[in-house]
Amino acid sequence: MDYGENMNKFYRKPKPETMKKNRETYAELYKEEMKWLKDNLQTLTETKNKFMIEMYTILVSGSRKITPKMADAIKNGIRRCKNHPKFNDNVRIMEEVRLQPILEKIAMVEKLAESKGDRALEFVQSVKNYVKTNYRVTKKQMEGLNKVYKRCSEDLFKGDENND
Repeated sequence: MDYGENMNKFYRKPKPETMKKNRETYAELYKEEMKWLKDNLQTLTETKNKFMIEMYTILVSGSRKITPKMADAIKNGIRRCKNHPKFNDNVRIMEEVRLQPILEKIAMVEKLAESKGDRALEFVQSVKNYVKTNYRVTKKQMEGLNKVYKRCSEDLFKGDENND
């Protein structure tokens, strides 16, 4: 038994005339939203923002009615995305400047761990990649980096004690 995409046997697809009417209405009502979604579709796909992609699909196809709650969700989603570094160049530049000292510290810890052959090298590299892609660092990641730094910097002095 094949119910289609919705898995609901009572769901009836809208008629082509209804879909056409919906498309025309949405093109007027949500002009800016549709333009922004179209321009940022690639980034939305890369960030796996399925909800916003689904809303854009509904706006373009007219396959169902946009409820006031859906309209609010679309507007809030776009507003949220506009303040995110992956979508806004100005915000990205500000975040990169803010994170520069942290990235420098991570690079220093990475060099220490690499020179000592520390087992946490992979962890340090994964934190660096996380910071670069998500433009933030968590408290626990910083604590972990501090532990690695302490362990590696203590090791620097341990080698000197044995030589005396």
